[in-house]
Amino acid sequence: MKNNPLAPPTASLPPSDAATAQSDSANDAPLAVRIVRGGTTVALTSYFLFGFGFLANLILTRVLTPADFGIFALATFFFALINLRPKLGLDQAFAQHPQSDARASGSFALLNLSAGIASFLITLAAAPILTLLHYETPIIIALLVLSAVGISDSIMGIAWVQLDKALLFTRVNIITAIAFPLSYLPAFYLAFNGGGYWALLAQNAVYALLLLGGLWLTARRALPEIWRARWTFSRTLARQFLRFGAFVGIATIFATLVYQFDNFLVGTFVGIDTLGYYDRAYRIAQWSSILIGSVLTRTAFYAYSRLQNDLARLTKTARMSLWIVTMFAAPLALAIFISADELVLFLFGAKWLPTATYLRFLVIYSVLRPLLDDANSLFIAVGHPRRTMLVTIAQAIVIVLTATPLTLRWNAIGAAIGVGITFVVGLIVTYYFVRRTLPDLDLREAFLLPGIAAIITLAAAWLAAPWLRARALPLFITLALESGGVILLYLTLVYAARPRATRERAAYVWNLLRHRSAT
Repeated sequence: MKNNPLAPPTASLPPSDAATAQSDSANDAPLAVRIVRGGTTVALTSYFLFGFGFLANLILTRVLTPADFGIFALATFFFALINLRPKLGLDQAFAQHPQSDARASGSFALLNLSAGIASFLITLAAAPILTLLHYETPIIIALLVLSAVGISDSIMGIAWVQLDKALLFTRVNIITAIAFPLSYLPAFYLAFNGGGYWALLAQNAVYALLLLGGLWLTARRALPEIWRARWTFSRTLARQFLRFGAFVGIATIFATLVYQFDNFLVGTFVGIDTLGYYDRAYRIAQWSSILIGSVLTRTAFYAYSRLQNDLARLTKTARMSLWIVTMFAAPLALAIFISADELVLFLFGAKWLPTATYLRFLVIYSVLRPLLDDANSLFIAVGHPRRTMLVTIAQAIVIVLTATPLTLRWNAIGAAIGVGITFVVGLIVTYYFVRRTLPDLDLREAFLLPGIAAIITLAAAWLAAPWLRARALPLFITLALESGGVILLYLTLVYAARPRATRERAAYVWNLLRHRSAT
């Protein structure tokens, strides 16, 4: 995040930092409270959506086949390639722009809608080409449906970004918390009545339509001064948005390769069924990104952008963001790695056990993705989107050059290894740029202790796991002891090394949450 929202309280800082924090406390507190409390509502909503989505997808996974998930995953990859809207970087460009007046809003809205319609037209043109390349008809049908839904997303996104820019996270969260569960009703009906992959498409489409209606109504009520104005289109401002978004957009193009090229490789060269197993493993590997990264990134971007000119507080905030990732994402990833077999067997059943093998290779994604996303939010918010672009270009080159031959040699396991190599390279390049952006940030302090704690935890769990499994305990008990023991051991090691800093940082966030003067 960015202002002091995530920095420790004065008492927890070194003397030099304490003086700065004390002198700026009056200016820091309101934004700090808004960001942290807003981030908390984001977190609570995200966790509710994650929990409900987890249970809903658990049901769908037990009803549908691996091929159904494989069709949806491959269609999603092709739509990600075609979809223009994220490639133009419009959301970030408008969010970073200091004004939300009629000119800015009108220019952003027209560009957004035009991108959605253009993406659908490109999809129509691409469909015959995919047929000639012998992709199955269900994949092409799914792609067309996702592209049509993309038009709805382009309209919905106008209201969403307006609300987020005003830091009205809670209102957005209420809408998403209502829309998400409702969107699964048609999915369940289709799944239990032989609808196959249409169940997954239905959930996607209904969710988009519910968000469209809910967010527009909310935005018009919450921001009347913006919606009462007559929106106009400014070519000058549109060019400014497109210029700013160009770096973000180019990065998004390469990010599509980074995050989904492995799906293309597995679905094209290995098989749709295998892609279904692989996709389930990837979804579990995303848990850290969903639970920690998505919350941190969304609130951090607006915090960073508001304090982009205050290097001292920016550095302290980034330090706290790293602490959050290493305290929460790392132990979750370690627990998934150790208990992969039991986790998959418990969640999905025996027919999905191949997923566990891929999961162990993909688990590095669980730790590195939140770190990369937070750094990318920092680069964009402070006006350096080019650095995000360079990182994603490097990652895209690596995944194409490594994952392709590895997939041809070792199938889906090769693709997973390629993903791991890609994210390690991305971390190295990213934090080279982080050091240039925040020269006073001590990365050794941020990563050394968590790295040592992770190694010790893995070694201990690896030795203890065979003994525990030999006890022939019920599956749930074994899973709980394995994963819970890993998390507890890691947190204990980190706390034992830095008890005071851990207590004070946790207390700081808690105090902000309880602050009654926030608006």
